[in-house]
Amino acid sequence: MRPESPSVWCAAERSPMELSLAQTVLLPAIGALALLLLPRGPWCMQRTPAQVTPWTACCALPLAVLLAIFLMEGTQALVLTQRWHALWLVAVVFAGAALPAALPLHLPRNSPTVLAAAAAVALLMLRLPNLDSWGARLLLIAVGAPFAGRFAAVVARMPRASTLVLATSMGSMALTLLAAGSLKVGLIATSLTLVLWAAMFMALRVPTLLLGGAFAASGIVILVSLAWYGAAYHGGGAIHRMGWAAIACSGAFLCGLPLHTYGLPYRGRGRGAIIVASIAACVVSVATAIHALLATAAASAE
Repeated sequence: MRPESPSVWCAAERSPMELSLAQTVLLPAIGALALLLLPRGPWCMQRTPAQVTPWTACCALPLAVLLAIFLMEGTQALVLTQRWHALWLVAVVFAGAALPAALPLHLPRNSPTVLAAAAAVALLMLRLPNLDSWGARLLLIAVGAPFAGRFAAVVARMPRASTLVLATSMGSMALTLLAAGSLKVGLIATSLTLVLWAAMFMALRVPTLLLGGAFAASGIVILVSLAWYGAAYHGGGAIHRMGWAAIACSGAFLCGLPLHTYGLPYRGRGRGAIIVASIAACVVSVATAIHALLATAAASAE
């Protein structure tokens, strides 16, 4: 961890851990939420009950990743001095490629096809040790891009359940990264977890605010990238690579539901299936994170 910069907080009496938490977790989360809620007019002043998605939603989580890495690594991260610095590049490239799907252009709003293509372009930027071959990168794109597009379609039908699963999965990823010893990347995932939980509660409180498919797809792309990072740097340790994949793909329980049969509002078997799938996804991600903690503790005891 780089030493704290007095120019940021002007408080020399703060401990390095306090500065790390404030800079790497809180500031990026606040910045992302501020960007998400920046266009307040459409959803705050709306007089009709129609739901509105802020066009800045697809940029909120990528901004948190960019700010967290920059605050930890400084300008060195902008030139990718270390391979894991590409995490911010993946997030920013996705935000730029997905922006046409978020803006009120001629393209369908939050189009799953456009978001899947944006995810494929973004994931192509990720080059990590031990998983740098073209075969591994194509596998990442083949799994991550359709998953992001499908999850964006799921959000339109089940916004609360999908955001809950995404927030739980991101929290489990943060816990697993910290258990594996990746403090910096674990703090980035912690900041993203705060953003997701705060955004979900705000969407519950404001009926006209809809996070949208672009917001969810950006979360999936970042979650898959973090899992790929964990598999690359810690796949041979106490946490198996399948554990990282289980957390990243826990949202597949929702993606497997037949969306065309479940109208709005949900009733009967449709609501029950969504509840069961959401619980299963959360249980898988949390159980995998707990297993990672126990495995790491056991390895340390030996």
